[in-house]
Amino acid sequence: MKLIVFLILLVLLTGVELLIYRKRALSDLSFHVSFSRPIAQCGEIIEVIEVAQNNKRLPLPFILLKFESPDAFQFLDMSNTSVSDLFYREDMLTMKPHSRHTRRIKVRCAKRGLYSFVRVNVSTSDLLLLEKITRTFDNDATITILPEKITPPEMETLLSVSYSDLLTRRTPLTDPMSFAGIREYRPQDPMRDINWTATAKAGDFMVNQTTSTCHRQVSIFVNLEPYNIKSSVALLEKSLSLAYSYMIELGNMGIPSRIFTNGKDISSGSPVTDILASDAPGLLRRGIALARIDLSAGVIPFSDLIEEYLPATGTDDYIVVISPRYKGLVQDTLRSIRARRDSLLWVMPAFHTTPQVENAADITGRYLRWEVKGNDR
Repeated sequence: MKLIVFLILLVLLTGVELLIYRKRALSDLSFHVSFSRPIAQCGEIIEVIEVAQNNKRLPLPFILLKFESPDAFQFLDMSNTSVSDLFYREDMLTMKPHSRHTRRIKVRCAKRGLYSFVRVNVSTSDLLLLEKITRTFDNDATITILPEKITPPEMETLLSVSYSDLLTRRTPLTDPMSFAGIREYRPQDPMRDINWTATAKAGDFMVNQTTSTCHRQVSIFVNLEPYNIKSSVALLEKSLSLAYSYMIELGNMGIPSRIFTNGKDISSGSPVTDILASDAPGLLRRGIALARIDLSAGVIPFSDLIEEYLPATGTDDYIVVISPRYKGLVQDTLRSIRARRDSLLWVMPAFHTTPQVENAADITGRYLRWEVKGNDR
C-alpha cells in the first residue's frame, strides 16, 4: 500500500514539476547574440557575443542556444559548429536562478556584405529531463563587413598610371601647395621659391619644385554585369575591393574621387552611387555603401548607368572604368565614354586563364589588365 501511495505521489510531483517547467521554463529569460563592433574590415577577427540571463527563481538544468550564421564568418573554434550552406552554432550551458551567462566567440570576417542574426533558437528541459521545451527569440544584431582591402603593391601599376595621367592633365600655372621636390636654382626662378634650409646644406641655391595645377578628380564607374555564362561573382567581388582600395589610396594622395556602380543596395534596391568625397568619414561611408551591394539582386545595364551619371561628372574628370566584363555591349559603352571624355582608363580584373581582349587599347585609349589569383569555382 505504501508503495502504491509513493508511486502516486511520485507521479503527481512529476506532473506538477513538468507543468511548472512547461509554463515557466522559458519565461523571464533574455537572450541576445551581438557583434563586438557594427563595422569590420574583411579579414578582421571580431567577437560574436552570446548573453543569456535567467530572471526567475526556477533553475534550468541546461540551455541549448542555437543560431544560424552566414559563411561570411569563420569560427576560429569550430567545435559545436555544423556546416551546410550556413554555419549552425550550438552552445550548451546551465542556468541557476537569477544568473547571467556571457560567452565571446572569435570569428574571422571572410566576406563583404551586410549580415544579421535575426533569431536565436533556445531549448531547455525540466529537471527530470522528461521533455524538451523550445522557443525562438527575436534578435537584432547587424554588422557591415567592408570590401577586402587591396594592398598598394598589388595596385602599383594602377596607381602609377593614374597619377601619371593626372599630372599630364595640367595648365601652365603651378600649384604652390603641390610639392614635387627640390632642384638647383635657375635664373628665371622667383626668389620666393628658394629653400633656404636646402641651400645651406648644399652650399648652392636650391628651390622648391611644384607641379602644374590640374583638375585632380577621379570618377570611378564599376560595372557589375555578369562576365561569364555561369554568372560567377569572384571577379565582381574583386572589382568592388579594387574600387574601395583605389579610393582610399587616392584619398591618401589628396585626390578626390567619386564612384558610380550599377549594383543594387540590399535594402533599397537602388544603384549604389556616391558624391564627391576624399575625407575619412566620406571614404568610410562609401565603403559601407559598397558593402551593402547585393550581387544576387541583379544590376541595371551598364549603358544606362553611364547615360544617367556620366553627365554628372566634370568634363575634366579622369574617368576610370572597372569592369571584368569585356564582351558585348560593354565595348560600345566604353567607346561612347571615350567619345565624350578626354581621358578614360579601363581596368579589367581577370584571372590568368581569362582570355586576352583584342584591341583593348583601341577601345578606350588606356587599358589595364589586372590579374588576380584564383579562378571561378
